[in-house]
Amino acid sequence: MKISVLGATGPSGLQTVLEALERGYSVVALVRNPDKLTVKDDKLQVCKVDIFKEDELAPHIKGSDAVVSCLGGSASLFGWTKCTLYTDSAKSIVGAMRKSGVKRLIAMSAWGSAVTDGEPFIIRWILRPLFIGNLLTNLGEMEDYLNKECPDIDYTSVRPPGLSNQPSTGRTVRAENGRQFLENSETQISRRDVAKYLLDIINDSSVYKACVAIGYDKKK
Repeated sequence: MKISVLGATGPSGLQTVLEALERGYSVVALVRNPDKLTVKDDKLQVCKVDIFKEDELAPHIKGSDAVVSCLGGSASLFGWTKCTLYTDSAKSIVGAMRKSGVKRLIAMSAWGSAVTDGEPFIIRWILRPLFIGNLLTNLGEMEDYLNKECPDIDYTSVRPPGLSNQPSTGRTVRAENGRQFLENSETQISRRDVAKYLLDIINDSSVYKACVAIGYDKKK
């Protein structure tokens, strides 16, 4: 198995790289600053790229079984700073995939990429209005782009709740297609467990062309 990872120097991307290497995968890490990725492994190739230029991305992802995007934007107080990272990068990634003949894309999103009834209090009244509203809006726009303009791409947008840096818990990660959040679920998940889920679904056609909410069931 060979995967290309974007955002490999961020906390979620790094866990995805480490988990993939632990599984024996070949990994191409596509990064803006290679010095930030200190992991060394014979199966890891680190490439400096401009993630917004599909011509730079295409030769590096050629031959990959999947492209995994763990890119993360910057939060903005009250959401005043417009975010276009997710849509801009999705367009360059998809363009590069088309040029290189790669079909499978897995992209990290988040709970609440669109406003829905009954969403958790912390999203509706704290995170969206005060901290990450700009990111959630653009994640939703990214998902709309994939849904409407990428019928040739087998994408999955994975929506986790809040991310923690705790080690893998060993707990089952529940997933539901088409949901913005999960009922009776905890509001945090280990980045390593998200990484495991991202890799587990590479060949899972039941989540192709889908947006999937994930999380842990609440402890009883």
